Amino acid sequence: MQSKQILLPDAQRHEAFLRSAQFAPELARIPFKWRNRVITAAMAKMAWSSWYKIYESIATSFVREFAEQYVPAGVDLSQSDADIVATAERAAAGVTKMLWMAVSDTHALQIMEDECTAYGIELPEFDALADTIARLVDARWWRRQLRKRVKRAFEAGNIRLGYVNYRGEPYASNDAVLSRLAQNRRNAAALAATLVQNENGQQFSIAELAEKTTANKAIRRGELMLRINGFEQIARECGDQGIFITWTCPSRFHAMQHSGKPNDKFDGSTPREANAYLGKMTSLCRSALARRGIGLYGFRIAEPHHDGCPHWHLLLFVRPTAKYKTAHLQDVAGRAIRIMKRYAWRVDRGEPGAFARRLDVKRIDWAKGSAAGYIAKYVAKNIDGVAEHKTKEGYVVTADTEGDVELTPSARVESWAACWGIRQFQQWGGAPVTVWRELRRIEESMLNEAPAAMRRAWDAVQKIDGEKRACWAEYLRAQGGALVPRKELVVTLAKDEKTVIGRYGETLRTTPYGVRCSDLIGVVFKSVRHTWTPVQATGGRGVAVGVAVPRTRVNNCTHPDRPAPATPPAAPAPDLPAEAKTALIAAWAAVNACPYPRLIVPDNPPHKGNGT
Repeated sequence: MQSKQILLPDAQRHEAFLRSAQFAPELARIPFKWRNRVITAAMAKMAWSSWYKIYESIATSFVREFAEQYVPAGVDLSQSDADIVATAERAAAGVTKMLWMAVSDTHALQIMEDECTAYGIELPEFDALADTIARLVDARWWRRQLRKRVKRAFEAGNIRLGYVNYRGEPYASNDAVLSRLAQNRRNAAALAATLVQNENGQQFSIAELAEKTTANKAIRRGELMLRINGFEQIARECGDQGIFITWTCPSRFHAMQHSGKPNDKFDGSTPREANAYLGKMTSLCRSALARRGIGLYGFRIAEPHHDGCPHWHLLLFVRPTAKYKTAHLQDVAGRAIRIMKRYAWRVDRGEPGAFARRLDVKRIDWAKGSAAGYIAKYVAKNIDGVAEHKTKEGYVVTADTEGDVELTPSARVESWAACWGIRQFQQWGGAPVTVWRELRRIEESMLNEAPAAMRRAWDAVQKIDGEKRACWAEYLRAQGGALVPRKELVVTLAKDEKTVIGRYGETLRTTPYGVRCSDLIGVVFKSVRHTWTPVQATGGRGVAVGVAVPRTRVNNCTHPDRPAPATPPAAPAPDLPAEAKTALIAAWAAVNACPYPRLIVPDNPPHKGNGT
């Protein structure tokens, strides 16, 4: 009797195919963390089909498209930082070996472009071929590019598969946070182990010097709040109107909904692309405001939604300028808000919730309190944390642990910004902070015959503990106000341009060495700057980065001196055209990539009569 054929349900057949040995090669490139969710997403695509010829092709196409978008070719996303360093060494060595075979500049450029493509990295563009070669043969350049490429690709996949949300890993994935914390530890060890000495004989570690700059989170937060308070003082004095705005991206930039469910409208955009969209829209908006004679100044802060998509908080003060075109409209803030809404709703205007969520506006009422209070929470939350860390949606984010490592909300935000290269804080309008910092380097003895404006600006930036605080508002008054154009600044930087020999050849370096005052043309008030040189650390075991560890325990210093090995004879040069040989040697000599220009031939060069 013929046995009865039993068909499994479609879902079971789909999953059996996805987990079969036949389909395993398609999943080989996918990191192990992602595979279950990739299989789940593929099964959702296959659900409508019950014929194996159709659902198998659907699954194969989906997985290949996903891998092409989120898994760079030639790069293993699950590799550790040590593996990335080894990959960088191999890539640099491979480029070096292949460039010896180049016969022209075009051929060399094609070799480097193919090698970058193999690792999913863009070829750097420079006017001189030697500048490109200098980077492609340097393992440190490859290390930086690979770290950035692997981190962003892995994080983009985590966002696409729904790992990053307030119910799982808010703001940034645990992988990104752990990688950033490990990087910070490596950097801290390197800075602490590197000693430098100035011309006065004073020695410090670079870590000690960094603690005195805005790299110190406490100093960074204090300076930001000082500048925000200064803007508020100017706004109160001038009667400017204040507004606090939250600018959000369209739905297609969000991987997750407010409820924590996947967003069907998500198009795969990364947080970096979403931040670029916000930058473009606000740039167009500011240009439109300037054309209508509306001046604005203040601060903007970028921070992530729970799914990693950025949004901007803007604390702005507006006033009509001499070019204000609608004098009959006294509500300048209302006019500015209408223009901002026009650009906030410009893209995907008709989607549900666009008018309600794209632009949230709050007018600042001076009678109710300080304008800085609107933004102080966001400054602290994005630098060193607050007691209660809430997302824009109102969810409370608490600290998490991964092994013995605590993952705080502020560490997640900092990792998010570092991973995607997003600038968190930006000043709009006002005088530049670089001049403020340079004025602090100028000694009082330099101001004996300084103009009154120069003396006023210098006094404003000075701080004496327990006696006097620096005042950003007074600094703005000395510079010409909060809306002063750059070309009308009273105090500007004095810069020195010189050509220096860097890691990749000659480069033009611009260094400030003081300030100039428009009231005293031709005079530079020089700042105090030290020349720091590295010194050899003594006592204890130093920590170095990029130094190879000995392969054996043998102390070679105790062995008797041995004669140096004889230099092997140079291999005969291949028979290349004269212009090709000259161009190749010149390119290598320009970057000092080898001890002397030479050409390498294969280990077994052909000989007459050997049939090769």
